[in-house]
Amino acid sequence: MKKIEIKNITRFLYIPVIIFFVALFFNVNNILSQKAFILTDNKIIPIKYEKNKLLSEILKENNIRLNPDDLISADLSQPVKADSKIKITRVKITKGKEKTETAFRPIWRKTYATNLRKVELQKGVVKTTKRESVNTYHDNVLKSVVYNKENTVSKTFYRLLLLDKRGNIEKTFDLSKAKRMKMIATAYYPGDPLAWRDGTITFLGQKMQRGIVAVDPKVIPLRTRLYISGYGYGYAGDTGSAIIGNRIDLGVNNAAEEKSWMHREVIVYILDKSKTY
Repeated sequence: MKKIEIKNITRFLYIPVIIFFVALFFNVNNILSQKAFILTDNKIIPIKYEKNKLLSEILKENNIRLNPDDLISADLSQPVKADSKIKITRVKITKGKEKTETAFRPIWRKTYATNLRKVELQKGVVKTTKRESVNTYHDNVLKSVVYNKENTVSKTFYRLLLLDKRGNIEKTFDLSKAKRMKMIATAYYPGDPLAWRDGTITFLGQKMQRGIVAVDPKVIPLRTRLYISGYGYGYAGDTGSAIIGNRIDLGVNNAAEEKSWMHREVIVYILDKSKTY
């Protein structure tokens, strides 16, 4: 009787032992199959979970390097939890320079129609702003822009507008950017006895009138549009035997006006070349 009881008791002891080993097997298998995930550089990198292994060690083993400004969603000095998702955000910081310019704002203007065609002289202001920026990108997407230096300069200058018969703007010249020449001016008029063909027809075969000027073609090419200080719009359409070097002969209306221009220093602005004035 005792032998049977011992045998039965022993048989029942096998059951918890089997259960223990089965549970241990599944637990170990579950631990071994557990993973964590690192999200970086548009990739999801699965990593094997190992209890108590620090995140810094895991990154090193997987050849994942952090740049000084990168962001990470977990503590490098702590172990990684199973099934956790760790996000690494790549941060890039660049410096930039920006330049903005306001539209030309006229503060004075005057229209002239005495020299060949209608023109408008304008005096105006343009403001130029330069600033430096620090641009922060998260995974190549612009996250923020911080401006740390800004400088605004106002520039006042003249510009000349060529107008058509209806008064519409045909062309605009920034006189601050045009080539400038200091020249000595004289003048002549239609019917001037000292002028070629009495000053009625120019070297280019055009009718002599106010706005036509004689130049040395070696200095200012013929068919060049000009602006002359104090005189206005001009067109290089004539030459003269005495007009050599930095000399310019201005077409005026009559002998009285001619006298006022004798040997005056002027600034000549070179605008552009054109077949017509």
